[in-house]
Amino acid sequence: MNIKVVLEYDGSNFAGWQQQAKGRTVEAELKRALREITGKDHLVYAAGRTDAGAHAEGQVANFHTDGRISPRRLMAALNAKLPEDVAVLSAEPVADDFHARYSARWRRYRYRYLDRPARPALDRNRCWHISQTLDVEAMSDASSALVGKHDWTSYCAASEPPDTRVREMRSARVFRRGDFVELELVAEGFLRGLARSIAGALADVGRGVRPPEWVGDVLQARDRRQAPRTAPAGGLTLMEVIY
Repeated sequence: MNIKVVLEYDGSNFAGWQQQAKGRTVEAELKRALREITGKDHLVYAAGRTDAGAHAEGQVANFHTDGRISPRRLMAALNAKLPEDVAVLSAEPVADDFHARYSARWRRYRYRYLDRPARPALDRNRCWHISQTLDVEAMSDASSALVGKHDWTSYCAASEPPDTRVREMRSARVFRRGDFVELELVAEGFLRGLARSIAGALADVGRGVRPPEWVGDVLQARDRRQAPRTAPAGGLTLMEVIY
């Protein structure tokens, strides 16, 4: 039976999603919990490999089981075995050919800035604190250049293969929500470092360091040497995967 699960996690104390030789990861915790429940090792596929320190409210993963444990019971068992900073929100059977990564059409990420003089206490690991007021209108104007199909060389990690760097950005919005400024990005796929590089560029626009058109100029340059600084991982959350 192919099982699809939706997870949320606080990435503050994780070295990212993907299992590594060293460092605590979300994938490793999920595999450990599955092994303790079923007595077997499982291959787990995720919709996105979040960075160290980044979070998820709607990460999707899938794995195959022998079907002896119902999805509802499996969800309860996983939540009993997983650490307190990871939770399974839902579990359901899906078609055998469903793949959390390759079946996904769009992914939605959110980046949060807190632009006030006082540093955050409650949200210290869930936002980027910038002590001056951000120009949300300028950031929104700048983000419009990101929509469409582009070569993201200027904004993604240099380690990404050149032939994979063209991706479609369905929408890019910047708006204020309470004390926070939020950036919402919806794309078919996110290259390594892409969302945080965009967040860093828009922060420079919001602080008045760069004009709005600079974001599009960097994109068109297709030159990683022109890339802005990368925003801190704590402000980034994988919100939803759309199939």
